[in-house]
Amino acid sequence: MAEPPDSLTAERASDQMQALVRVTMVTAGGNWTSESNGPSPDRCTTAAGTDGVVFSWDQTSDGVDDPGPAVDRVDRAWREEGLSTNTQSVKRADGKILHRVGSTDDDVDSILFAATTSRMTIQVQSLCGAGDVDDFIDGGD
Repeated sequence: MAEPPDSLTAERASDQMQALVRVTMVTAGGNWTSESNGPSPDRCTTAAGTDGVVFSWDQTSDGVDDPGPAVDRVDRAWREEGLSTNTQSVKRADGKILHRVGSTDDDVDSILFAATTSRMTIQVQSLCGAGDVDDFIDGGD
């Protein structure tokens, strides 16, 4: 269960986000590749007005023959985790159907899973947790 926003630490915000991304990758299937070397930290201001850290950690994988069921599985898994979801299917300019499911909730600021026959993606941003961004940057003091 998510912590109240005013007591959420940056570490916990990152952990919550990473756990949801991992559930999504396993549920969707595929071989996932991170778009960064781990979660990427950025500065933010917490609800209490203090310095904080927000993380993003986007993932990509090859597409699936039938993306609709992959989106349905992710939607169901997120609902089982207690998240509210919104699903869409949109015809792209190249004629492919983009299936996607998104959520904004108490565990992450936003997460979007999208799938076509050529590619699957996860785009996520954690909640803003109290902390110093320099503690999360490689080589930070």
